[in-house]
Amino acid sequence: MELWVKIGDEKVKLQGSMVKVLEELLERAKDKEVQLLSFHAGQKERRRLKRELRAAGKNLVEAAKNFVRWYYFSELRKLRRQIKELKRQERVNSKGITYLPKGVEERIAQLKEQLSAIENKLKNL
Repeated sequence: MELWVKIGDEKVKLQGSMVKVLEELLERAKDKEVQLLSFHAGQKERRRLKRELRAAGKNLVEAAKNFVRWYYFSELRKLRRQIKELKRQERVNSKGITYLPKGVEERIAQLKEQLSAIENKLKNL
């Protein structure tokens, strides 16, 4: 996605994935006037941005905030689901002790770190 916006008095070109572009827009547009000049994207991204703009009453910052919030919540659900699936791999040995297969505990720890990072981003939003 390529987004041309006017933030305050300067024209800015933001380029990358839709999430990264809108995150950067939110970072740069703190308490400033933002005006959409133009954007170029794939068909699905165009439709999604237009839908968000309509829902936010043509306010680009509010539309970006809504989309980024939605994306973070979907990522949270995805990570929680992965952790739940990994915990289902728990096994019981002959002595009745439960354990996780090799490497699963490390993967769960990595997913929990990612989960906490996304939760922090949501709090800062």
